[in-house]
Amino acid sequence: MARLFLLIPAMLLLLAQPSVAQEKGDDAKVTPVSLKKLNGKTVCQLAPENTSIEFVGTHVGDDPKPRLGGFKTFVGDFQVNDGKPTALQVEMEIGSIWTEFDNLTKHLMNEDFFEVAQFPKSSFKSSKISDLGGGNCIIEGELTLHGVSSKIEFPAKYKVTDQGMVLNSEFTLDRTQFGMDKMTDGVEAVVTLNVTVGKPTRGVKAKAGNGSDSSKDQAQMDDPSVEGNTITISLPAMT
Repeated sequence: MARLFLLIPAMLLLLAQPSVAQEKGDDAKVTPVSLKKLNGKTVCQLAPENTSIEFVGTHVGDDPKPRLGGFKTFVGDFQVNDGKPTALQVEMEIGSIWTEFDNLTKHLMNEDFFEVAQFPKSSFKSSKISDLGGGNCIIEGELTLHGVSSKIEFPAKYKVTDQGMVLNSEFTLDRTQFGMDKMTDGVEAVVTLNVTVGKPTRGVKAKAGNGSDSSKDQAQMDDPSVEGNTITISLPAMT
């Protein structure tokens, strides 16, 4: 995927970790997120109960040791017009980051990577969404991450029906574009991101309407700990 997304976000990774333990699949189903009328606009509200924002980082060298992570706390919305997404805005709490390993999660929060104490939030706001037909689009906008704002664009595939909206976007982000330029000798600068509207964040309960009322309720964590689990993943070519 082109370069980035949010909100999104967002996100880079990691450091060497000992070999992983047991594998754990992700069986969450993608379910349309219902649309709402707010201030005269039709929107799809994004929250951990209905949306997943994940990243995969790799190590430099012949043994990439891919590491999966994501964010547990974020809010946002897609504006929809005539069955097509026309605008997107998202804000994430960087301190809500999770990974497979507790030590890795803590390391990502320090000065080597996100510097959460100084830069606790990340945001994305679209400037243009170009529809390519067939449920495909290109989203352009400004991502603010690690205190740096930069224009990015990324592709997405979506579907809007009477039941609601689903969307998936997978793309790469160069963390050095946002001043995160430490440890590049051991951790690749390019990170893969995957955003799925219609699939709840790992460990978060989906709700009726797939979380469309998430602004009123906080996410409930089934199991906030993912340490010691390895997710089976397929890495795209890093470009």
